[in-house]
Amino acid sequence: MDYWPALGMLGILSLWSAIALVPWFALLIARRGEGVFLALPVVVAAGIAGGALTPTLGGKGWLGFEISLLAALTASAATVVVLARWPQMHTDEHR
Repeated sequence: MDYWPALGMLGILSLWSAIALVPWFALLIARRGEGVFLALPVVVAAGIAGGALTPTLGGKGWLGFEISLLAALTASAATVVVLARWPQMHTDEHR
């Protein structure tokens, strides 16, 4: 039984997840940790979905892989922008 394809897929999913965290970290620093932890799973899921969309639409080979990394970053950044504007993310009641 050959495990290399499964390990390769887990590696790609991990890479998409790590790239998806970059915009979330920027939001975490900008907000100083207030109200951003609920957005973490949503941003990671958006990054994986954005990365998986590229091979699904026909991006193959190394160029498709690089485009999928850019798509994961773009999808997670768009999700961070949407969630940053969400009213529940603002926790100004304690100030």
